[in-house]
Amino acid sequence: MNRVIEKTVFVEGISGGLQVDAPFVVDTAELREKRGGKYIQLAISDRTGQCACKVWGTADQTPEQIEAFYRAIRTGEVYRIQGYAKVFNGTCEVNVNDGIGHFASPAAPDGLDPSLFVYAPVDRDAVRESLGRMAAKIEDPGVSSLVSAVMNGTPGFFEAPAAKRRHHAYMGGLAEHTLETAEIALSLANTIARAEMDTDVLLAGALLHDVGKASCFCRRGFTFVALPDYSLVGHTAIGAAALMKHSAGVDPARFAHILHIVISHHGPHGEIQPRTPEAWAVHFADNTSATLRSVCDDACDLTPGEERQGARTRQPVYRF
Repeated sequence: MNRVIEKTVFVEGISGGLQVDAPFVVDTAELREKRGGKYIQLAISDRTGQCACKVWGTADQTPEQIEAFYRAIRTGEVYRIQGYAKVFNGTCEVNVNDGIGHFASPAAPDGLDPSLFVYAPVDRDAVRESLGRMAAKIEDPGVSSLVSAVMNGTPGFFEAPAAKRRHHAYMGGLAEHTLETAEIALSLANTIARAEMDTDVLLAGALLHDVGKASCFCRRGFTFVALPDYSLVGHTAIGAAALMKHSAGVDPARFAHILHIVISHHGPHGEIQPRTPEAWAVHFADNTSATLRSVCDDACDLTPGEERQGARTRQPVYRF
């Protein structure tokens, strides 16, 4: 493994033209095609945030050599990132050429201070307490037991991210997104006149809509990495299976409704469309939480009058 070098550059301080030479966590790695060759697309992070990084290699390296470096990368580990920062399509990213050799092995774990590398902008204890208070609003004992059993019995639910990169993609992000979705869904139910929604079912569906994501990630090094199930099975099916294990004691009609909410929460983009006010409310709440988190994160460091193509939203964001 590479020796540990001093952590003098952080994500929040990276700007166009900066020469970068510091350790970062590699959160994700993808091998991509370019004209006449290949390059590696990374997401790197530290305690201050996440940044894109493109590893081009040197002019004399073959596509096969670039791919060999890609296959040696272990996501979740810390690597020395040596390159330069530039702004591309409005987003600052680090480009690596000669420094590709540092990806042959990660930094030695001895001496690495987790407080420098773990990106977790969430008060996880506070979120967990708030989720408990939200669940306590459910009056039906059977539905309440279902929510408690699934949330508290799913390993990683309070620690995992909500996505690989688009929204709440950090430690504790899944629980934070779940709380936001439940709060927004309940607000919608209390705002729409004559809605007459079943708030027990609504809250259960909101609190459990993404529970399958906890099983799609595993802790590795300083971050969580996506398992094959994330893409091959999908969190909706995994979440539905988790609910089925705890259906005893829940009114069958109410359980079927909660299951429908979980399965249909992707709305028009899912295989099953929402068919009840409660299901639509959870879909809108889920989408609102995800979209606003992405927009806020894309726009957080803009200066007044600045516009860029958002890395998460993949749409222009602007600050007045």
